[in-house]
Amino acid sequence: MIRHILLWKYTNAVKAQHQEAEALKFLQNSVATMRGRIDGLLCIEIGLNLAGGDYDLIFYAELRDEQALQCFQQHPLHAAHRERCKDLVTARLCGDVRVGTN
Repeated sequence: MIRHILLWKYTNAVKAQHQEAEALKFLQNSVATMRGRIDGLLCIEIGLNLAGGDYDLIFYAELRDEQALQCFQQHPLHAAHRERCKDLVTARLCGDVRVGTN
């Protein structure tokens, strides 16, 4: 299994307009469009970074294997999600880790 983890910051525009709560709800709804609809995607969620620090949000997904991760990255639903999010988040930090025996 692959764990796909991203940390994001809200854009300056979201912060300046104090729209963090609305942006989070929008992002959660966008993530939900992928749940159960992409082969090999086992779990997907986004939420506030409770640890604080430099990043506001954590995006987390579990995928069956590296091939599923590659398919996820190219999937039209994921591309649509990225497009919806582009004006809300910035400064993306990403990591992928293999867990288990595969």
